[in-house]
Amino acid sequence: MPISTEIRDELETMRERLFELLVSLQPHEEANRDPDQDRLRKSLWRAVQALDPLLSEAQSVKGLDFTKDDPATRQLLYAFVVRSYFSANLLDDEGDIYVPQHTPEECGLRVFFQYGRWFVTWTKLEEDMDRPEALTQELLRFDRDINGDLVFTGV
Repeated sequence: MPISTEIRDELETMRERLFELLVSLQPHEEANRDPDQDRLRKSLWRAVQALDPLLSEAQSVKGLDFTKDDPATRQLLYAFVVRSYFSANLLDDEGDIYVPQHTPEECGLRVFFQYGRWFVTWTKLEEDMDRPEALTQELLRFDRDINGDLVFTGV
């Protein structure tokens, strides 16, 4: 059953708040870990882990036509990239999270349609900008896997 827009928005708000709490509970030093805080952090992490499949399904882009340049498609793909690369995400170790250092705007995130395909590019500001452009720019192509799910392919 599809999730309504109102419920999806509310779940997104809950997810953001859970991540705010997770960020505040991230241990600064391994030696000073509080067992109670660690247990709380892992519980919050599991709550986000349970929400993510629901939100991913709600934000599915399976029905989009990728064969033409369309502003609505561009907007959905942009939001997909922001969620995938520029939002806090869970790491494999329970309780650990990744928090990006830069915003999509700072990195010059751009989604575009060219040669009959959709691409995304941005500057990897965490890299040394004195390095060659090929090492400081990310360029990915949007593709679909065998299940029809959206995936990124390096160019």
